[in-house]
Amino acid sequence: MLWCFRLEMNKEKILLGFVFFAAILLVLYLHLVNPWNDFVRFERFSGNDPWYYYRLIDSCLKNFPERLWFDAFTYYPYGTYTHFGPFLVYFGAILVKIFGYDKIKLILSIIPVLGALFIIFPIYLLTRESFGKSAAIIAALLISVMPGQFLGRSILGFNDHHIWEVFWMVTTLALYVYAVNSGKIRNYALAGLAYGLYILTWAPGTFFGMLILVFVILSAILRWWLNFNETMIKGTMLMVSVAILIYLPFSTKTPYFSTAHYSPLQLLVLFAVLGSLFLLLVFEICLKKGLYAKIPLKSDKISYSLSVVLLPAVFVFLSFLFFPQLVSSIYSIVGVITPKGGALTIAEVQPFFTLGGQFTLSPAYRNFGTAFFFAVLGILYTVYLVLKEKRTSILLVLLWSIVMFVFLAGQNRFAYYFAAVTAVMASVFVSWMLKKLEINKLVNKALERSLRKADISYIKVTFAILLVILVFYPTFVEATNQSKYIGGINKQWYEALTWMRNNTPNAKFYDEYYYEIYKPPKNSGKPYSYPNGTYAVMSWWDYGHWIEAIAHRIPNANPFQQGIGSKVGKNPGAAPFFTAFTEEEANKIAERLGVKYVVSDVEMATGKFYAMAVWAENSLDAAWNIYYAGTGYLFITPEGKVGIAQMKYFIPPGSKALQITLPSENYYRTMEARLHIFDGNGLKRYRMVYESEPEAKGKNVLTMEMVYKLVYDILYLNKLKLPRVNVSSTGYVKVFEFVKGAKIVGKAPANVSEIFINTTIKTNQGRIIEYTQKVKVKPGNRFEIIVPYAQKTVYPVKPITPYYIKAGNITKTLTLSDADVENGNVIEINLT
Repeated sequence: MLWCFRLEMNKEKILLGFVFFAAILLVLYLHLVNPWNDFVRFERFSGNDPWYYYRLIDSCLKNFPERLWFDAFTYYPYGTYTHFGPFLVYFGAILVKIFGYDKIKLILSIIPVLGALFIIFPIYLLTRESFGKSAAIIAALLISVMPGQFLGRSILGFNDHHIWEVFWMVTTLALYVYAVNSGKIRNYALAGLAYGLYILTWAPGTFFGMLILVFVILSAILRWWLNFNETMIKGTMLMVSVAILIYLPFSTKTPYFSTAHYSPLQLLVLFAVLGSLFLLLVFEICLKKGLYAKIPLKSDKISYSLSVVLLPAVFVFLSFLFFPQLVSSIYSIVGVITPKGGALTIAEVQPFFTLGGQFTLSPAYRNFGTAFFFAVLGILYTVYLVLKEKRTSILLVLLWSIVMFVFLAGQNRFAYYFAAVTAVMASVFVSWMLKKLEINKLVNKALERSLRKADISYIKVTFAILLVILVFYPTFVEATNQSKYIGGINKQWYEALTWMRNNTPNAKFYDEYYYEIYKPPKNSGKPYSYPNGTYAVMSWWDYGHWIEAIAHRIPNANPFQQGIGSKVGKNPGAAPFFTAFTEEEANKIAERLGVKYVVSDVEMATGKFYAMAVWAENSLDAAWNIYYAGTGYLFITPEGKVGIAQMKYFIPPGSKALQITLPSENYYRTMEARLHIFDGNGLKRYRMVYESEPEAKGKNVLTMEMVYKLVYDILYLNKLKLPRVNVSSTGYVKVFEFVKGAKIVGKAPANVSEIFINTTIKTNQGRIIEYTQKVKVKPGNRFEIIVPYAQKTVYPVKPITPYYIKAGNITKTLTLSDADVENGNVIEINLT
């Protein structure tokens, strides 16, 4: 009998080993093999934040074991406390030390794949402890084929903390449920270790303890029909205590309360949870000793329940009374669920079930495949299980699922969290259905090798196969299609920033300053004390980490949404700079923020401009009304002529038409349009110094940049009186230098009212552009012209002709040097 039992156990282990092996192969295929060709074609990290982790890990390796907690190399001129946790920084640094610095990019690119592999096991444990082995097997396989944000944030190249957030949260939950089921207090220590590492991965993970606290309180209230016991409180206290010990060394890395940073706030929250658990334990002891019987209520159950309910109310009241800043910081979490204003332009912050202002389930399919719809049924079935089986572990998983669904609905970024919920809850429903179809009996018969003797219902087997195919196959196909491309920085951006690192001033200084451990400022919010010679690079916030990690230059704005600014309240930053209607307005911002270079790309000039406008005006409606003229039509006639029409009525018969959003007249007055659409033509203090390859080459190609130029030439050329633009695809990325500009002064002929100046410029891509400017003659027949380009320059974009200065029939020429335009030298030229 013992031999038979061991044989049966071995068969189960073999089956489980096969499941894990299959799950691992699926993960490796989707997260590593499928995207490999896209990765090696142009080795890069995906997204933005992985580049910042590259910067932090690189710095840590040079200063090991120290790491950056205050980074002066971003958000110029202030610097910033970084909220990226120590777990991934040290994990990455240690792996690079083991396998070699020469492989740093490859090693860091593989780390997220490890997260996707490791999470299979806590998903299995959590599901097994809550719903049984059958559901656990399905959950382990489902998480390995999950598409959407979970896949995107754990794919090759996306070395960010997101996958590790999910891993440590699920591990904490799995070990906690295991401890609850085992009834042994020592097992809670492992959950505390995982909880502490969760916080060291993502500081807001601290608030997961509040979910556990709510669960324990709710279990205590329902103690008479749940298998609640005093051990759960003591064990949870041990878990939180271990997490406190792990977090303690990092609790003062930021000298103010912050939900996102490593600050005393997280420590206070942990102690508040611990204190609440201690009071709950006191209530339990009082109940056990019969003290509640002395309270003049109908029963000690009512007295006990009221005291437990009042516990969180008293906690909130005391927090308001003694720690108002703490309450304010915690309340900021509401912004996670209900983002507003410019935040709504961030793709990952938008509500999950809304697309174009309309409710839709399409994001659910893209992020979870068909598994999502089974998960919804699984959540409903779990409600039934809680009422039927009355197990605390199931109640906890249900609470977790509901909370994560609320966060998902608020911001779609939490789809990577909800992927774990989907895997667990879909497995619950599918395993229940398979049990109803008696498939578990067939599996057991197969393990016993007595399948021939089984009474097989082919209808049930067919239905079961269809069920499994329905939950797995579409989900896997969606993941396969999504995993072929890792995204991230393109060739044009990478080459532009590499050029900037090697060819802009103080390159050696910046390469050394980049690796320093910076002293935090004494006064937060005031400009940082930078060494002489430092300067800033102005671009949209999306590109801040790229500028820092690749160019080794300091960006004004970054993907932490710092340095964006707003016209409302006159807060200087990237948004008001690029939407400024005059050069003078932009210059004030550039001078205040220490800007020396401005980087623009095609997306900033077209699709991303709307985000800049919304941040600038702090309103979606205001941005639309100011910078856009509604919808219009791009059409191509049967003869191949491309045109723009504001109404359908003006589209020539037989033309093919596409509805587009039309930029308004105001758009073409902005600095972004002046820089990218007009190549800086006519600007006094901005000179192009580099441009990348264009977005597209060849004939019969029409890009959005070209459409925007076409709109200008057709609709606004006569209104704005700026030069006609050549409708072509130009540099995807353009770098401009902000200079003082050479000041050309002199006397004009008596009968002339305007002075014209022009030069022909050749870019490093061989493109020819014309720079022109005209100024009014001042009283006394004096004129003054400020120009940014120098014929004698170190930059690859340079004039190939001298300046031609014209006043009536008189023309004179002038050649300038870099020193002239950078120092604002004054050159006297008389045209009389």
